[in-house]
Amino acid sequence: MNVNAIDRTIRVLCKEIQDNDRCLQDWRHLTEDELLYEACVCMFSSQMVFEVAEAAAQRLSERGLLRSSQHNHGGTEYERCLSETLSEPLPVERNGKVQHVRPRFRNRLSSLLTTTKTKIYGQGQSFRKMMISCGSAKEARELLVKNVWGFGPKQASLFLRRVGYCAELAVLDTHILDYLRLARGIDPKPSALSRLASYERVEKEFQRVASDFGHPVGCVDLAMWVTMRVAKREAGW
Repeated sequence: MNVNAIDRTIRVLCKEIQDNDRCLQDWRHLTEDELLYEACVCMFSSQMVFEVAEAAAQRLSERGLLRSSQHNHGGTEYERCLSETLSEPLPVERNGKVQHVRPRFRNRLSSLLTTTKTKIYGQGQSFRKMMISCGSAKEARELLVKNVWGFGPKQASLFLRRVGYCAELAVLDTHILDYLRLARGIDPKPSALSRLASYERVEKEFQRVASDFGHPVGCVDLAMWVTMRVAKREAGW
């Protein structure tokens, strides 16, 4: 892959993303159910491609399984309902075609979501309360990692990005790591990034890369993710 061509594409996309910043969500205007939905998308995306994760979360929402006000936040019956729903094929549009896909690891994901709802809502907590209580984006990320099962630093950063809480945290996805290896010679082990301290060390490297592009971290991150995803597919990676 041509690094110069990739960098040019990233710069073009950064401009488009910044021009459309007004379309971003604002977590202060989202309901708790909407915040739970976003958390579900981020949790599931660690186990499957993003389009399938979104489709799975949407299916659960349509079935009324992502309501923060449910009295029974956990338990085997709720987990069973999640697993049964996730066993159904999901319509997912990829490359202009609709495919029906069964989510992977549905039992594990059902367990993670059940445990998360029990821990957060069963103790009178909420995503909104957690974010309000934090004085910085890094503090919010750390709190989410501690309280949301299935959230590592990457998923917590993605959640905070998607709900509009902050844009300075990097979402160190596989596509971002591939760019760092290809263009910058930075080769972190993905397994090490499950630890917050290791994640933040690589994040600092990425922040310097974003500075070279002259755009905010969140903007460069998203532009790079889109660019590398397409470039890798075209190159047959």
